[in-house]
Amino acid sequence: MSELMVRRLWLVRHGATVWNQEQRFCGQTDIGLSSQGEAQAQWLGEQLHTRSIAALYASDLLRAQQTAAMITQQSPQSLSIKSSSAWREISFGAWEGLTYAQIAARFPDQLAFFTGGVDAAPPDGESPAAFAQRVLMAFVQLTHDVSSLAAGDIVLVSHGGALRALLCIVLHMPLEYQWQLHIEPGSLSALDFVNGSEDVLATTTLTLLNYHA
Repeated sequence: MSELMVRRLWLVRHGATVWNQEQRFCGQTDIGLSSQGEAQAQWLGEQLHTRSIAALYASDLLRAQQTAAMITQQSPQSLSIKSSSAWREISFGAWEGLTYAQIAARFPDQLAFFTGGVDAAPPDGESPAAFAQRVLMAFVQLTHDVSSLAAGDIVLVSHGGALRALLCIVLHMPLEYQWQLHIEPGSLSALDFVNGSEDVLATTTLTLLNYHA
């Protein structure tokens, strides 16, 4: 059995994209960082430069990969990016690339996602309930994977929706209240958890939320 220790997990929301700035639903559409997003990723690397990092995980989507790469470039340690589709944003299906006004105009009879609780999905998309289950499984797997690593922080570069879902799980908040958790593009949040615990959720605490430039 691994030795129990408190681990710091840095939750990094990728830098901004043009679609973020235009308030479009991006979901799993694979677009890259804007110039603002690149500057934010540079800032994130500067903030994490002095931390001893044992592992870096990231969504496999381009905007997260670009952000993770800028963090690794500024790290004094040699870090590889452990990429996974499990950390992708929620799929908005047919709504991706649209603003809310466009969605409401084109899909007036299919808006239960916004009002109908956690089981309603966008057309050809993912329900919040299924999304949260995916995030929970990814988090538990991550904590298992790092239990054998040497001491050091863990960095996770993901998306606003995925990080809000994870925080709802950790804080025992209903998913319907996720919008109370503000996580800006290019921001840092942090969780501490007991490495090797049989019930990692019972040992996980939120220690920083939405720190950004």
